[in-house]
Amino acid sequence: MNRFTLGKIVKFFLHLHYDVRVTGEELLRDDSVHLVMPNHSAYIDPVLLFAEEWWLPMCPMSDERFVRHPIYGHFLQKAGVMEVPDLTKSAMTREEGVEATRQLSRVAIDCLAAGKQVCLYPSGHVMLVDHEVIANRRVAYETCRELPKGVRVILCRMWGLEHSYFSKLKTNFKWRRTVTIHFEDHTDDVRKWATNLTRREFNQKLEEWYNQR
Repeated sequence: MNRFTLGKIVKFFLHLHYDVRVTGEELLRDDSVHLVMPNHSAYIDPVLLFAEEWWLPMCPMSDERFVRHPIYGHFLQKAGVMEVPDLTKSAMTREEGVEATRQLSRVAIDCLAAGKQVCLYPSGHVMLVDHEVIANRRVAYETCRELPKGVRVILCRMWGLEHSYFSKLKTNFKWRRTVTIHFEDHTDDVRKWATNLTRREFNQKLEEWYNQR
């Protein structure tokens, strides 16, 4: 089973529970190389994004905990994920964490330079409060500072999953849950922010956009 068939099958089953509404999808339908940067409200949102955009061979970044899982690791590999180090390891020193982050940025930049579509989550974790917090995370900032020429940066805002079963927030169960996925081209903005702002200021700009409703 290839990733496209898998995507269509997953989409069918997800739509039994989720009413998914997508806007701005046409931004991904050109011949450009795209860096897609979504917010991360729940564990299920990368799966939803993959299923909705099954036709686009995006390379999401996923840490080794999930890629090597005996059950869903197989499906992640079918989806073409890029395995990256687990930055949540408590034994990792600050210096090791910084170096691992630089390696992640390098992987993303090299993939973009090679013409691959990359999906990168700036926060690096699901929401722990009712809004997106990126704080001082480095990967998105360092990747955008060295974006290869011609890459389009598409920000993706997803909402409707914040209190779902797959969220870290208190669950509000619904038989039918509406989820909105919205894409916007912010290539010029992101390049300008990465050039002129500090890492924290860059992340604040992303937070402001993700937390719009």
